[in-house]
Amino acid sequence: MTETRTRLRSGKRRPVAGRGDILDAARAIGVRDGWGAVTIRAVANKLGYSSPLLYEHFHDKEHLLTEIAVEGLNQLHVFLAADPPKKSRTAVVVMMERYWAFVNENTQLYRLMNGMDGALIDNEKIGRAAQPLCMFLAGVVQPMLGKNATETDAMLLTYELWALLHGMAALYLDRSIPFDTERVVGAGLRLIAGAL
Repeated sequence: MTETRTRLRSGKRRPVAGRGDILDAARAIGVRDGWGAVTIRAVANKLGYSSPLLYEHFHDKEHLLTEIAVEGLNQLHVFLAADPPKKSRTAVVVMMERYWAFVNENTQLYRLMNGMDGALIDNEKIGRAAQPLCMFLAGVVQPMLGKNATETDAMLLTYELWALLHGMAALYLDRSIPFDTERVVGAGLRLIAGAL
């Protein structure tokens, strides 16, 4: 059983915000007001603490935002991997539909994960955190390439498919082109058909 840390504040003992509480508060600020509004001070104020408490968990704003982005990548991975269909074409279609649903349901988080709003995040850490997701996507794509396809073939196509999905998401989120799920899936299937 873990012991809850407490601090004395205004003559009363209260639980100390943990790492999860800090991330939740920062995410709430970022989703509501944009990632530029997330500062150590703003998060501390939201939690009712002083800034030094947050520095026990995060070096600075970049560290905090990077952790939120890594969590977002993990959420995307879990969402895409849930109960995959057995047929390879159906699995790819479902994966693209879920990707698009994630973009629409988590717009601000998606923008942060992909550095779309200029918020400073550790791109190397994000790249490392994205590798399990890349491997999952390659596993979904590889069966469509046939029996002779190598892992390298699947990974190259995965990068191209991810670039297509993200490019369409970026254009959609910046309100340049009103893509919908059907157009996204169609473009992805055409890319795969071209690779075949």
